[in-house]
Amino acid sequence: MSNNLRCCEELEKLTNEQANCSCGNFEVTDQSEIENPKNSKKEINSSLLKQLEEKSEKLGIMSIAYAKIPANVLESNNFLKYSNAIVLTYPIGMDIIDKVPGEETQKFNDKLYEKFGKITYELSDYLRKEGIGTQVAHPKEDLTDLSKLGQVADLGYIGKNGLLISSELGPRLKISAILTTIENLPFSEKNSHEWIKNYCKRCGKCIKGCPQDALIENEDELAKAYLIDEKCIGCSQGCTYCIESCPFFENGYDWVKEKQMKLEAKLKEKGKS
Repeated sequence: MSNNLRCCEELEKLTNEQANCSCGNFEVTDQSEIENPKNSKKEINSSLLKQLEEKSEKLGIMSIAYAKIPANVLESNNFLKYSNAIVLTYPIGMDIIDKVPGEETQKFNDKLYEKFGKITYELSDYLRKEGIGTQVAHPKEDLTDLSKLGQVADLGYIGKNGLLISSELGPRLKISAILTTIENLPFSEKNSHEWIKNYCKRCGKCIKGCPQDALIENEDELAKAYLIDEKCIGCSQGCTYCIESCPFFENGYDWVKEKQMKLEAKLKEKGKS
C-alpha cells in the first residue's frame, strides 16, 4: 500500500502544524528551480494548456486532470496556497509489483517517488516560466490528501483499500498535484467513476489479500475498509498486496465495470417485478 493515504492523516484532520509522513527513508525537498512570479497570472490560454498536457505525457505522466479544492479543506489547512489544482498520476511499475515486500522493494518504491516528484517540479517550473504561481504537492508528502483530490478531478474513485482506482491503471498508480493560481482550468463537475463504490461494498478482496491484516471491514461504511497503520508495511517495505489482490488490477477496469453494470441491471429488473 504505497499511496499517501496509507501513511498520512486525512487532509481535513491536519492541524496548523504540518504532519510529517513517516513512510520509508525518502526525504522530500523543494526542487523548484524558478521562483514564483510576483504577479501571477490567473488564466491560461488553450495553447499553453495543451503544451502542458503534451509535456506531461512525454515525461511519463499517465493522466492529468483538474480540481477545485473544497472551501472547507482550504479553511482547515493553512499550508495550501492556492485553491486550484492540476492533478497528475504516474504508474507503479511491475518491477515493484512483482517483488516481495522488503528493503529492496522499498528502495525501488523510493526511486519511483523521487522520479515522479522531479517530474512534478519540472512541470511546476514550466508554469512558473509562463508567469503562473504554483505550489507542488509531492507524491510522498502529506500536503493534501491526493487520493481525494484525484477523485474530485474525476481521475477515478477511492476504493475499499483506500487507493484511487483509475480507468487506466486501476489502483496501480501514484498521485501528485500542482496547486496553482489558474482559475480557468477545465474542472470536472461530476465523477464518472462513482459506481466503483457499489462494487467495493461487496468485494473485499483487498482485505483478504493483506498478509498483515492491516485492513479490516468497516461495518458502517462497506465501501471503505479500516486501515491499521501500525500493521501496514506499504510505507516501510513497499508492499503492494492490496493492489495485486484488487480485481481492477487483476482483470482491468472495463471488465469490472461490465460485471457491475450487469449486476445493477439485474437488481433493477428484479425490483420492478
